[in-house]
Amino acid sequence: MNYEEDLSEEHREPGPEVTPKLFRKWQKAVRGSTVAEDMTNPVWLWLFRGRVDPYHAHERFKSRLGKVFGHGDYPSEARWAGCRMGQSRTELADGRVFWIAGEHEDYYDPDFFIYNDVIIEHPDGDVQIIGYPESSFRPTDFHSATAINNDQAILLIGNVGYADERDVGHTQIYLLDTTSLVLTEVSSSGNLPGWISKHDARLASDLGSIVVRGGDIMTKDGLLENIDDWSLSLPDFVWTRLTMRKWVRFQVSRSDGLGLHLWQYDMRRFALEYPRAGVDQEDDLVEQIGGEPNMDAFNSLYNPPVDHLTVERDPDEEGDWRAMRILVDDVCVRYTDDMEYLTVTVEGELPEPVIESIASDLQSKLSHVENSECHIKWLE
Repeated sequence: MNYEEDLSEEHREPGPEVTPKLFRKWQKAVRGSTVAEDMTNPVWLWLFRGRVDPYHAHERFKSRLGKVFGHGDYPSEARWAGCRMGQSRTELADGRVFWIAGEHEDYYDPDFFIYNDVIIEHPDGDVQIIGYPESSFRPTDFHSATAINNDQAILLIGNVGYADERDVGHTQIYLLDTTSLVLTEVSSSGNLPGWISKHDARLASDLGSIVVRGGDIMTKDGLLENIDDWSLSLPDFVWTRLTMRKWVRFQVSRSDGLGLHLWQYDMRRFALEYPRAGVDQEDDLVEQIGGEPNMDAFNSLYNPPVDHLTVERDPDEEGDWRAMRILVDDVCVRYTDDMEYLTVTVEGELPEPVIESIASDLQSKLSHVENSECHIKWLE
């Protein structure tokens, strides 16, 4: 559901209480100094209610000189954002809605920021913004948030987080008391999924456990798709691995460590197929790969020399634009473009020679596509 569609223009407009002076004071992203600190202020209320991003907020209040000369705003510091990625939304039976943490911008942007706050919408329209020190609640995004114990608490599982704060093998868990708003980090045991994010978490029918599926797990091989199901017992916070899918997975990448150019190839193919679309056919791909693009190899990347059927992309499946699927003996073989490498997942059992044929074919074709030697990395 897109909650921004329900917003009116009135929500996006700052009220008279949001003065330029107050905006300058509160435009920056600030963390709490004490546990469950009420940091509600008119600026953040406007940004949240209108789902206003920092750029457009600044446009409202930039100096008169900047407006005259049209100076753009290229922030070099993090600012408080009302619209975020990786923010959870949990609605309780009493009508309160908890929006928790999330991120703004991408990791390479100077104003990239991962939040560690809790925003509460009350049934009467009132909004509270609660802050925490990083020592009490580390910056968190792309987690799950599940109401438990008759809505007395919300359990937060997982995190992408800042790169230097990720703990491979550990699973981040926090328990939020929905009355006191105190967050407590939870230690779990058993067969942990690891540093998981972007997953689905559901309270089991017996209300005694949470089942986790999908998402990604940070491993020593990088960020990998979570292909198994996990259960977390709520009384004792013990993990159980529900499945152990023995799917073969491998990655094919450039041996020089540079990223792939499949997106640029896609744009070139689109320009060739639809010349009236206005997409520039004279791109930088020749310079980037050091030779003429091999469109034949690109167009046959996902056609290995084994009997197979191509599966049409599902336009309704989130993230499906990065994946191509084929069926080999009724087993799905999925190619996923992960920017730096192609990951292949064999979702079932196939003879080893068939898998090796698929792998070597992709390695050869990708080497021609990239005009560079590529290698195969088999994943555990």
